[in-house]
Amino acid sequence: MITFYDRQTEARADAAARHLREKVVCFVVQGQKLLVFDHLPDGGAGVQVPAGGVEAGESPAAAASRELREESGLHLSGPQYLCSYRWEAQLPHRFTRQVCHAYAFAAPYDLSDTWQHHADGHLFSFRWADLADPGLDWEMDAALPYLQQATLRLLNP
Repeated sequence: MITFYDRQTEARADAAARHLREKVVCFVVQGQKLLVFDHLPDGGAGVQVPAGGVEAGESPAAAASRELREESGLHLSGPQYLCSYRWEAQLPHRFTRQVCHAYAFAAPYDLSDTWQHHADGHLFSFRWADLADPGLDWEMDAALPYLQQATLRLLNP
C-alpha cells in the first residue's frame, strides 16, 4: 500500500511519529531516458534506481546526493524534490513500512550508455531505460507520475 503526503515536512513528521525508516529514491533523467540498474551477477533484485536510507541528522536532499554518488559513482548536484510517500508491503520473509522521498537529477549528455559500479559489496550494472516505461520493480515506480510531470515542465516551460 502506498500513501502520498502533501508536503515533505508532513512525511518526515509522520516517519518520526511512527518510528519508520526514511528512504530516498533517486531518478536521474537524460531527455526521455531514466537511469536504472540491475544487480550482478544474477539481477535477482529486479530493476531499480539508486536509493537508500536517510542517516541521522541528514536531510533527504543530502541523502539523495550521497546515495546517488555511492551507488552509481555520479556526482550530480541540485536534486529536485518530487514527492514523499509511505510504502507498506508484505515481502518474502518480512513486512516493510518506510517513508520514501523521491528526487530527480538532470544527467549530463556525455554519460556512457552503460557502466558498472561496485558499492557495499554489490555490483551495480547501469543502463538507460525509456522514461515512459522503465520497468522498475518494488515501489520505485510510485513517484514516476511526479517525475514525468516535472520532466514535462522542464521541457515545456
